[in-house]
Amino acid sequence: MITMEDINFAKPRLHFFVCVNDRTTGLGNEKSSCGPMIKPEDVKEVKQWIRSQGLGAEVYCTMVRCLGFCNPEGGVMCVYPSGRFVKGLQGVEDIKKVILEEVARINQKL
Repeated sequence: MITMEDINFAKPRLHFFVCVNDRTTGLGNEKSSCGPMIKPEDVKEVKQWIRSQGLGAEVYCTMVRCLGFCNPEGGVMCVYPSGRFVKGLQGVEDIKKVILEEVARINQKL
């Protein structure tokens, strides 16, 4: 039997979902995907960077397999709670840049 219940913990102010889906590994699959540009190791590096910036309690970063917006320009991430989607990410530095922009934006609202 499955039991569902809320998990009580301090909620983050920002949550980033970064796509690492890589379709290029499938034989003959030419469809664009985030994986060639953004790798799981990149998201792990960003998570470490978030903690090193002292943001670990207020900023979460989660690796996901597909956000549904594949494109040839680069990787895709989604920002919550704003629901903003960002495409064209080329690597770790681009992810960090978006995170810093969103942290600044949310701090301006306080």
